[in-house]
Amino acid sequence: MANPRFHIPEKELIELYVNQKLSINTISKMYNLHVNTVKKHLKEYNIPIRSKGESLKNNFENKLGVSLTAEKIMEKINEGMFIYEVAEFYGVNRKSITKRLKEAGIELSQLESHQKLMAENNIKQGKERWANDPALQKKHSERLEEINKRRSEEANLRYEMAHLKSYGEYKKACERLANRFYGTERPEGMQIDHQYSIHDGYLNGVPAPILSHPFNLRLVTAEENNSKGTDSLITLEELYKGVGEPWDLTVREIIRLTKPCKNCGKEFPYTNQHKHTKFCSKHCGATYRYKQKVANSKTVNRICLICGKSFQIKEIFKTATCGRECAAKHNRRGGKEANF
Repeated sequence: MANPRFHIPEKELIELYVNQKLSINTISKMYNLHVNTVKKHLKEYNIPIRSKGESLKNNFENKLGVSLTAEKIMEKINEGMFIYEVAEFYGVNRKSITKRLKEAGIELSQLESHQKLMAENNIKQGKERWANDPALQKKHSERLEEINKRRSEEANLRYEMAHLKSYGEYKKACERLANRFYGTERPEGMQIDHQYSIHDGYLNGVPAPILSHPFNLRLVTAEENNSKGTDSLITLEELYKGVGEPWDLTVREIIRLTKPCKNCGKEFPYTNQHKHTKFCSKHCGATYRYKQKVANSKTVNRICLICGKSFQIKEIFKTATCGRECAAKHNRRGGKEANF
């Protein structure tokens, strides 16, 4: 049973929660208190409560007995270990390793050392596999070269066309190209920044290879990068001039972007900022939505107010007569009643 009168001293709580990184649940059990009581003490001492993600990470590392950082993982990888071998060494799931690397902005596919290791391992396995059949080995090697060439061409095409797709895909393409230039190993606390921002690049249709050109990249502190936000330090014209490309190239490309109106079928221009627009005008949009309402409305039977005949009509319509003659009589009758 919890002891509501017991109060945890501030120094003890800082030592347990901040320094030893024990969970609130663990501390509550130590002092036989309710979890909410421990939270209340933390707020009284102005000790920031960890997020759920941070708590899970600390619990994971406490069970592991070591802080599993990206630096420690990279030490093992640089020693020649693969991801699954690092996971086995620390006794964790393979996804935990890849997650730590992603959080640190490290992509193994961009590391030359890892690519070299993978290539050497593939060659070793290939020699063991094709030792008794050199002709088949040669055929397999040629096939792999074709596959790698095709993948490389497809990747370059995705980078060049990313500005015509979603913002998420564009941002990923820009970051990967920037990592090609700077690599993933950079000074601690430093981040890659685009002088002409990714946000503005997407809105203005700048291809990822141009936006992530070395001219537009710089290393800055995380604080400086966050304070800059989505603002650009240079103009679009300065970007293209520095890269050595005609600055109006993508402007012309954006103007050529057209799509058919979902209502009238007429081709209309659009930009990345309004790429999800479906109609050429507000009138077409309203007309299309009205047609959809009519199409989705169920058919009902009504009794004509003039002749008493039954007729079918869409429920959305308020028609009360079966035809023109009955409608004319109904209108005349309504006029006479109004005059009376």
